[in-house]
Amino acid sequence: MEDGAIAYEQQERLRRFVDEWRDQVWKLGGAASPCNADPIGLALTLCESGVSLPKMIVSDNATVNKVLMPLAFDCVEISRFRREALEKIYPRLLVFGDSDKASLEGSVQLAFARWYGFFHELKTSIVGLRGLLGNLFRQLQALYSPLSRKKQTFSTLSSVHFHTAISSLGEGLGILMILDEIVSHNGAIGHSLSLFTRMLQSVRAEPDSFDVEANQIESLHRAVSEMDDLLVTGLFQRCIHEDFSLQLEKEELKDNALFLEEVSFGLRTAIVKVLNAIETSKEQPDDREKLVGLLGVFVLYSWISGEASDKKTLKMISKLAANFPVLHPVSNVRFLSIEFLSAHSPSWFRASTLFRDVRRDAAILKRSYLTRLDEALIKDSHETHRSICDWLVSFSTLAASSPNLSSQSLLDRHLQQATLGILLANKLQKFLRSAIDLHVLLEVPISKEQVRQLRYGMELLKAIEYMFNKLRQEVALSVGQIVGHLMSVVRERLLQFKSWLAEDLNSKLKTSNGNMFNRSPSKTREPELKLMDALCALNITMKALDFLPTVQGLFTFRLAFDVVTCLQTKLQEERIKEIEDYIALIELTLNRGSLIQMATDCSFLFWNKEMMATCFAMVYSQAGEARHLQYLVSAFLDGAKLLQCGCADASLYEKSIRDCLLTEVVEPICHDIETDLRLHVHSAHLKGAVNVNPTKTGVRDPSWFLKIKPLRLLSSFIHIKSRVEVYLNAAFYDHAAVALHNWKTYNEMKNIAELKYGLSLDAIHLPGQTLEQGVDVLEIMRNIHIFVACYTYNLNTQVFVERPSNARNRKNLNTVNVKHAANSIRTHGIGIMSTTVNFAYQFLAQKFLVFSQFLFDDHIKSRMVKEQRFYKEKKLQADSGYPVERAEKLNKDIRKLGVTDDGFSFLDQFRRLIAEMGNALGFVRMVRLGGLNYCTTACGSLPMTKGFEEAAKTFFLPKAGIDAGLILDKALESQNLSVNETDYFAILTNIFSELKGNDNIHLRDFFLLVPALTINAADAILQSKEKLHKRGRDAVNATFTDDGFALGIAYILKVLDQDKQFDSLHWFQSARQHFVAERARLEESLDMDSTGSGMNGLQAWSQKLASLSKEEAQNMEMMMKKITAILMEVELIEFTFTGARVFFQGS
Repeated sequence: MEDGAIAYEQQERLRRFVDEWRDQVWKLGGAASPCNADPIGLALTLCESGVSLPKMIVSDNATVNKVLMPLAFDCVEISRFRREALEKIYPRLLVFGDSDKASLEGSVQLAFARWYGFFHELKTSIVGLRGLLGNLFRQLQALYSPLSRKKQTFSTLSSVHFHTAISSLGEGLGILMILDEIVSHNGAIGHSLSLFTRMLQSVRAEPDSFDVEANQIESLHRAVSEMDDLLVTGLFQRCIHEDFSLQLEKEELKDNALFLEEVSFGLRTAIVKVLNAIETSKEQPDDREKLVGLLGVFVLYSWISGEASDKKTLKMISKLAANFPVLHPVSNVRFLSIEFLSAHSPSWFRASTLFRDVRRDAAILKRSYLTRLDEALIKDSHETHRSICDWLVSFSTLAASSPNLSSQSLLDRHLQQATLGILLANKLQKFLRSAIDLHVLLEVPISKEQVRQLRYGMELLKAIEYMFNKLRQEVALSVGQIVGHLMSVVRERLLQFKSWLAEDLNSKLKTSNGNMFNRSPSKTREPELKLMDALCALNITMKALDFLPTVQGLFTFRLAFDVVTCLQTKLQEERIKEIEDYIALIELTLNRGSLIQMATDCSFLFWNKEMMATCFAMVYSQAGEARHLQYLVSAFLDGAKLLQCGCADASLYEKSIRDCLLTEVVEPICHDIETDLRLHVHSAHLKGAVNVNPTKTGVRDPSWFLKIKPLRLLSSFIHIKSRVEVYLNAAFYDHAAVALHNWKTYNEMKNIAELKYGLSLDAIHLPGQTLEQGVDVLEIMRNIHIFVACYTYNLNTQVFVERPSNARNRKNLNTVNVKHAANSIRTHGIGIMSTTVNFAYQFLAQKFLVFSQFLFDDHIKSRMVKEQRFYKEKKLQADSGYPVERAEKLNKDIRKLGVTDDGFSFLDQFRRLIAEMGNALGFVRMVRLGGLNYCTTACGSLPMTKGFEEAAKTFFLPKAGIDAGLILDKALESQNLSVNETDYFAILTNIFSELKGNDNIHLRDFFLLVPALTINAADAILQSKEKLHKRGRDAVNATFTDDGFALGIAYILKVLDQDKQFDSLHWFQSARQHFVAERARLEESLDMDSTGSGMNGLQAWSQKLASLSKEEAQNMEMMMKKITAILMEVELIEFTFTGARVFFQGS
């Protein structure tokens, strides 16, 4: 006993610990919800202005100033254009055409007209960018030209490797290449330009018709043609061949070995630097974009160098293309390296052995790249998850414990953790984007486990973003301290460099007895000149350091530092690498806001919406991962943010996310909770009825989803708990309304929902069923399919009469009338009227399905084709209606197809189907009239006054009395609400309007089947009336009314919009004329008056009777009676049908 008590105590302690741990983890998971976002955001980025370049690039060395000034200007402007492209140009071009509705003619041209200003600005910006690239290229070519070496103008600076300038050149070319890829993949751009140009050509032909001047339209046409030519023909190709290859002499460039060697060296250095970092934790957010630009630099290099290109460079480019055949620089832009080199490189490179092998194995290389990514997806997923979770915990702990970062160690740790978070997010995002897009490119299906790992990656990305958002104030406050600390470290290192350079220069000047300001060209003085240039560049570097938070200061620092590192070889590479790393950290810290947004952006999922439903379903299948749902929603919501950034409509995409959430998460939760509550109740009342084994089926706890905060979309929220409460309230009310004896059961389910799931549900407030009111409408509503089959409807008296076949063991028949409906409404309230319409709609929807299947049958369809052909050939007029003979023949032909055991043909069953639909409509009408009866009775004794509220004010009653009068007025008004104003028949007619569409074209000939149905119905009702006077077996099918058939015919003709077509048949007029003529013919055969008077007439009549046998005379008399009865039934059907059509005149 003691051991058992100890074990129980330990178990309880473990349970409490697990519960506390779960609550803490839940709070941590929900603490970074975007619902807590501040109304004012903080932007962390480099300043684009604040100081001019001439103020920074100032020194006594005019040569250094002259070289650095244009290079810095070009680099700054190219960087500015890149930021503009990332923020405005790329998003707009990516989503162009995605939200425009092109269903109407001219909508594409109108959409392009709205975007014309953007495309005009884009053209202007591209022209400016090409000018910058050409200027930068000419600056470098002039710096490394043989002429400048001979003049020794830039003799010392020509040995400097301007890696920053080469990188900016690649950055600018990369922008053009990315724009080319976007335009080529977004066909809507070229299509819109083509249609708009074609429209302008039409306007040019007739300018007066469009009220425009000819010169204006010519100017617009010229501008649009230039846009089309600029975008469609390829920006990069035109830049290479127009701005470089044509404007600069190729032979001169080929002879400039120093320039070609410098470009080759800078290209190799940049590629090696990027390749060493890519796919590692050191990869920068723009490294893949740099690779794209470097490929562009190589294409430019290959054109200007020719076959004399450096072999190392060729080998490195071939290796790059083989290792990374697909690159994703920004968003969903897919850059195919091998295809790009094949399309833009000169022929000699394409024919080279190195690239020819890579080109031949392009498909294999892409497949192997995908295989490598898939293996890493499964293999490294756990390690990635662990690393990011560790970072989340450490970063949140560090930021919370060091609000002011007064300690140097805390400052270093904060910088390290913030940088690590950006790099981890960037690596994961690039991996996810590449893996998903390669599967799409190669059309390789993604397995369920791979989708699961990709989903985890999306959630981790958004978790990193939310952590930065949660600590955005601490991050913003730390930027100034971190940048100041890094700048002080860099300044200290630069001062050391300056002291070393000054000592070295003084020693050389003393040795050579030279003058520091004498720059006369001499080979012996070249080391001194290099030291002087390096010292001047170092002074510019230190001055730029003061303006480092600006773009101008950053590029000035890097260009000047390139001069320092290349002219002074005594500086250790470790020292240089240290300063470069510090500058990279400063840039990363200053751009932290934009880098976080770029590294955690999941807008590429906009083009992979097919994954949405699977991912949401996976989250729901693992209830413990409910807190991940907001992260996943935010990941897919980045596509909507991309649409907004691109000035496109994001409402449709947001709606698709909301619908997917409701379908895959909210609705299953509602059903599962309802099922769980039912199992709880049934297991308590019916032992053995529910057998659930948690060890086999598992235990799912949907309550996790009820605890999460409202899911935030762009313009709305989805609160799962509230939606579940609304669903359960509606379900409990509907089910309790149908079966009132179960209200206690649903009350128990309500109590269990409150205890187990914390749901706040409405009380089950329906009253119990009262006696002495006849049949309960709610019972009929629950079994409406049985009711309409077992009762017949009388339109005029509003009575349903039970069929004798349904009361074989009873001596009486049940009836249902308006009074019964009024009693039920008095018991249950007016709300059951809407529920009745809902049940009637569900029943009619099922019957319309059978109705459609009957008319779609090949046997029926073939006969209807004949009728349609006859209808078109005869062109029936008012005086020549549809022949009765054809209706009777069609009736007989369908009977030949077969009959049931009860003797019913297919047309008989179809007629009963229509009658059941009419009975359902008659039931709705009866319930509505019952509501009117109830409201009239309830309000009959009320006085006609202005209102109790006004009366209370008239007698100066206190405020409580006035409020009571207002409540009473509202209660009285509720008696009349929605009863007289609601046309339920119009609702039930309009809701099936889709049956008139082209998808249901086989229903268009239904009106041609109505004559045969009418003859069939007349025969059937005649036989049923004859059986009223019989007893025994035949009496079970006796009836005297079936107005549901006529009501159903009127309803279906209205739904299918075939009233006018049926009227053109003049069917009832034709049938009446036919039967009257037949009866007249028989009467004439037996008429004595027609034979004359006197003895001659008597003799003639005797001769006529003598010519007929007794049996023939009896048959003719019976035939005449039958024709008279059928004529009466047809006329009754016509009268009922005409009255029924009145109900649908306003539909």
